[in-house]
Amino acid sequence: MKILSVAITLGMVFLPSANTQEGHWPVHTVCNTNKIRVKYRSCDPLQDIGFTLLSPCAQLWTEPIKPRLIVPLRQSVDELYLSVDVTLDGIPTLHLDEPLCQPNFPRYINCGSRKGELINVDGTLDKLPPHLTGQYNLIFSAINQNGFQIACVNSTIELL
Repeated sequence: MKILSVAITLGMVFLPSANTQEGHWPVHTVCNTNKIRVKYRSCDPLQDIGFTLLSPCAQLWTEPIKPRLIVPLRQSVDELYLSVDVTLDGIPTLHLDEPLCQPNFPRYINCGSRKGELINVDGTLDKLPPHLTGQYNLIFSAINQNGFQIACVNSTIELL
């Protein structure tokens, strides 16, 4: 569970600027300091995705991280499944498939949301562990009960 917490912490550090690249959604730069660089891009061909970090990048090692995610739904979410792939310096280190919403077992506040609604998730994650270094690549993909991709994010976190 600690690995999942670190993966989600690293993957949910997000938004403010964008560089447009032809044929792809823009790459959003979230943090760019002498200790951390965080960039992400939506890997959903139909929809860009946005995250906000309510904590300054410099405080990620000293304060809890407060991410916010908002996604407009193109399909209803009665069931929702999350897939996470993490590589560290190019070496696959974690693959996780986790149900977030299942019939009679909603683990997620937005279970049951309908097409056209917004999924709005505010979270609090542990601060980053000290002495963590390397380049982490994370791919998060959320699929609903019909196999429809609700959200997909490809992110790179460089801890220097």
